Amino acid sequence: MNASGESGVDWRSARFGRAARTYHESTPVQAAMAERLAGLLSDDFRPASVLELGCGTGHLTQALVRTFPHSSILATDLSEAMLKHARSGSDGPVRISWQRLDARAPQLPGQVFDLVTSNALVQWLPDLDEHFLCCRKLSSQGGRLAVAGLCDDNFPELERILSRAPFCYPPGPGHSSDAAEAAAKRGCWEVEFLASENWPVSYPSAKAFLAHLRDSGANRPPPPGKSLGSLGLGELLESLEREAGDSDGIRITWKPWFLVARAI
Repeated sequence: MNASGESGVDWRSARFGRAARTYHESTPVQAAMAERLAGLLSDDFRPASVLELGCGTGHLTQALVRTFPHSSILATDLSEAMLKHARSGSDGPVRISWQRLDARAPQLPGQVFDLVTSNALVQWLPDLDEHFLCCRKLSSQGGRLAVAGLCDDNFPELERILSRAPFCYPPGPGHSSDAAEAAAKRGCWEVEFLASENWPVSYPSAKAFLAHLRDSGANRPPPPGKSLGSLGLGELLESLEREAGDSDGIRITWKPWFLVARAI
């Protein structure tokens, strides 16, 4: 959590930009989501061109390189710092280009792709309908959409605490898999695969979990007019230890979903 009082979409891009140096090593769950998503694409699917939205430091980019070594990949992100780190970590005989792009409503006039994909991005986007419609305009006829996101009830152990006094945070970011399916259909995508999963993850302590969120850029600012402060942080840590404690520290439930669809 953060006490700065930042608000709106701008804090997200700024926060992730500042976390670029620590993001890659601090996001093993997002790395696992990327591998799972890439593995869902059909063995006989060979896209000539791939557009990745919100590439971050390159978890999905690297999985795409391994899965489609002969594809032309355009990896995009809103953060220049994230793009810099992704470029520095890429290697191998693959055709990758990099571009700064806002994934909320991505537009690349005159370009279409056989695969449009993103990992751990769309939970931060307020309007899935607009996003998936824009993705459809960027797809070739019969092209695929492959998305991994996080549910709106992700981290239930943490969210139960933040919803109560003295914190009173609004609900966290995310979309249910049902909402994602409905938005995809409205965006002229035929859903071929959809799954919502629970991934319990153990952390040594509540403090270690919150540090993980900070280092990944995913920590949320407090509501407007509030400050977490040192006393609030202590209460949050104690509450989280009680809520999610187990013999190994604490256990937090990640709730990813995976969607693969065909353009119609």
